[in-house]
Amino acid sequence: MHDLVHDFARSILFDAVLDSGKKINIGVSSCRYGMLRDCSKPLELVTPSPAKIRALHFLGCGKIELHGVAFSSASCLRVLDLSGCSILRLPASIGQLKQLRYLNAPGMKNRMIPKCITKLSKLNFLSLCRSRAISALPESIGEIEGLMHLDLSGCSRLKELPKSFGKLRRLVHLNLSNCSRVKDVSEYICGLTNLEYLNLSVCRKIGFLPRTLGSLTELKYLNLSGCFGIKELPKSFQQLKNLVHLDLSCCNCVKDLSEALDGLAKLQYLNLSYCHHYGNQFRLRGLPEVIGNLTSLRHLHLSGFLDNIFGNQSGVMDKLLEIGYLNLSTFQGNIFQQLPPGQSHSFIECIGALSNLEHLNLSNNVSLYSVPESLGNLRKLHTLDLTGCIGLLWLPESISKIQSLKYVLMKDLLRLKSTLSCFNNGPILLPNFVVQAVDKKSSNLGQLLDANPAELDISSLENVKSTKEAKGIKLSGKRNIVKLKFDWTIGTKRYVEDMEVLRELVPPSTVKYFELRGYHSTSFPTWLMGIAHCLPNLVKIKIVDLSKCSILPLGQLPNLKQLVLGRMKSITKIDADFCGGARAFPQLKTFDIYSMERLQEWNTTYSCGEDGVTEFMFPNLQWLSISDCPNLVVKPLPPRVTWWKIEGGESVISSWGGSVHTGTSSSSCSVTNLVVKFCTLPLSQWSLLHHLPALRHLTIHWCADLTSSPEIIQDLHSLKSLSLDGNEQAELPDWLGDLPSLQELKITMYPALTELQEKIRQLMSLQSLTLSSCQMLTSLGEWFGSLTSLQELHISHCQRLNSFPEGMQYLTSLLSLHLSYCESISALPEWLGNLTSLKTLQIWECRGIKSLPESIEQLTMLEHLEISGCPELKQCVFGSAGRLEGVFTNLKLALQIQEHLGAICAAMSLPASQK
Repeated sequence: MHDLVHDFARSILFDAVLDSGKKINIGVSSCRYGMLRDCSKPLELVTPSPAKIRALHFLGCGKIELHGVAFSSASCLRVLDLSGCSILRLPASIGQLKQLRYLNAPGMKNRMIPKCITKLSKLNFLSLCRSRAISALPESIGEIEGLMHLDLSGCSRLKELPKSFGKLRRLVHLNLSNCSRVKDVSEYICGLTNLEYLNLSVCRKIGFLPRTLGSLTELKYLNLSGCFGIKELPKSFQQLKNLVHLDLSCCNCVKDLSEALDGLAKLQYLNLSYCHHYGNQFRLRGLPEVIGNLTSLRHLHLSGFLDNIFGNQSGVMDKLLEIGYLNLSTFQGNIFQQLPPGQSHSFIECIGALSNLEHLNLSNNVSLYSVPESLGNLRKLHTLDLTGCIGLLWLPESISKIQSLKYVLMKDLLRLKSTLSCFNNGPILLPNFVVQAVDKKSSNLGQLLDANPAELDISSLENVKSTKEAKGIKLSGKRNIVKLKFDWTIGTKRYVEDMEVLRELVPPSTVKYFELRGYHSTSFPTWLMGIAHCLPNLVKIKIVDLSKCSILPLGQLPNLKQLVLGRMKSITKIDADFCGGARAFPQLKTFDIYSMERLQEWNTTYSCGEDGVTEFMFPNLQWLSISDCPNLVVKPLPPRVTWWKIEGGESVISSWGGSVHTGTSSSSCSVTNLVVKFCTLPLSQWSLLHHLPALRHLTIHWCADLTSSPEIIQDLHSLKSLSLDGNEQAELPDWLGDLPSLQELKITMYPALTELQEKIRQLMSLQSLTLSSCQMLTSLGEWFGSLTSLQELHISHCQRLNSFPEGMQYLTSLLSLHLSYCESISALPEWLGNLTSLKTLQIWECRGIKSLPESIEQLTMLEHLEISGCPELKQCVFGSAGRLEGVFTNLKLALQIQEHLGAICAAMSLPASQK
């Protein structure tokens, strides 16, 4: 309707509107209204009669700096809208516009506002919102006596208001939201008795509210959300009898809410979310009764509220018959906890009596196990939000019988039983919407017309019967949507060509996460080819199972941080066409490609521009994963990335030259972490390692042949961390002792390994060693004490390891020892006390250990002792309680024993400060 009215007005005023975007403007000398696209050129260049202009609006000038000549000659100007300009500073010539009534100048980048603006005595409307650089207002701002609307929201560096501010007595609308540094607002606002709208949200330093706040008797809208400094509402608050909208969310220090809210009979919107200061619970005790008396309420937000304030007061909601929106998300406590059969929570039960309720939000109540049958009485309910109710087990059948119910939001319902069949012909279960055929001519897609969720997943799009259906849901107007997914089922019959459907499903510009699956057409519609303009806020895009598309126009997305491509059968190479021009993928941090069997080539650099400058593709990439791309060759240089995972990609690993690259290659390659999984080639053929000079961390997962060559081992000389994860060999690789810089070694899932080879003793820099799931390992080797730099030793699931070598007592640098699931160890060695640097000792599920050695008293540096799943050790603790009491008392010792913990603590007679 708004567009129709606008078009109608334009048609009436055709001869009076100057539009610089049109090649021909009839009667430019008589134009009174202007829409200009350049805010730097003199107005005289556009019209010979600038004095006749009454209103100017600049469009699409976001990259053009504003100059005063663009408007200064319009001496009779009433309306000036600069929202489409880049405003470095507001030109001083603004003071010449003596007839100006309306000035919209958001996002100004200068610290100061010209003083001449205060000479605009006829100004009614002034917006300087989002001008984050402004640090002060003109001292004489109070001289704009006709000002009625002032918007300073987002002026985050503004620290104080000038003394003359209180003279703006005609102000009706004042917005200071997100002026987080402004102080002493209270002393000025009480004199603004005509105020109807006051927004002070996130003004954290405003301190107290004035005692005479009640003098603002015309006030209808008041937002104090996030004003942490407010301790109480003044007694005069009750005098705000015309208040319709009140937001006190996140004001968790406010006390005496009950008294302040009592009598606000016209209140329609009340937000008390996260007003739950635990220390002041007793001050909120009368609040339920007061809320129950606010009979005009339409919207009530109690998200994050303390449930014990309400207890079982079922009468809270009885009088709130006008409530249309109720938010009870993330209640603090156990108001929704499971009760025995036959019992119910009176507070939640009484919601069923709210006959006008349209939207009920119960999201993120983890202790909500069931929804009461009484909610089936909500005959006007259209949205039920159960997102994140991870404990919810079932929904009553009565919910499916609410004929008005359109949307049930059910994301992250981990335990909900499969009792949803009753919803098949009822409401839409969001965010997952399955397109189904209604009859031969239509599907159910039209049900999404009024839906506007934050997340929307539309699957089975092959069932759409016409493009009219897709266009009819008006997807581009659903500006709440942040996550959007389109999914066609592979191998199924289509009623309409995929591209024709996708052409009509233009997403809103608010989408940040977009996923496309199963699309079967060869090309994309116009909006997707120009996705950088359509979805400028896109952060993540995932494209999977597109069998025919070979061109992806994604490089120019300015905010894209994560890209996932999978099972794209027609893509054979990634090159300059993939980028779509210079400076491609400027923000991309994560790139994941998988199951691309036909992908053969990735050129990590590309030429762009007339001079052919070479650029790195993905200049800011941090995380790269390549899985199941058996034919892929990466050239000419490794990608500029920090963390790289290669799974089943033999060509990626082996297709490099044998000699180390120099110059650009060595200086640009930044790979520090490499993970290789399921590679069938021997390590000696991993020529990629020749080109990773910055490599410090290497993980090798289930790669059977670890035979290497001197050249490869030379490439690993700077390695700091090595993880050998999964191998059937009975011995560790011979080259393991040839890594002089190695500080961390992890050996996991070596089921045939029987002992550690002596070659490991050469790792003189080793500080951390992990041995896990080496089921046949029986010995660590007598040489083990040679690892004199070792600080951490972690041994787990080594079921046959039954003792420790004597040489281990010489590990005097050892700080942490962890033993778990080593069932054959029957005792800790007496020399354990020689590990004098030990600070942490953890023993888990080693049931053969029945006592602690007496030498444990020598571990004077011990800070943390943790024993779990070792039932026999309790006898040691009980028997030695008196002997160990002095040690435990004098040290910062954490003792954790699962069995009989209470009895153990009682027996030890610890001082009160340590219990």
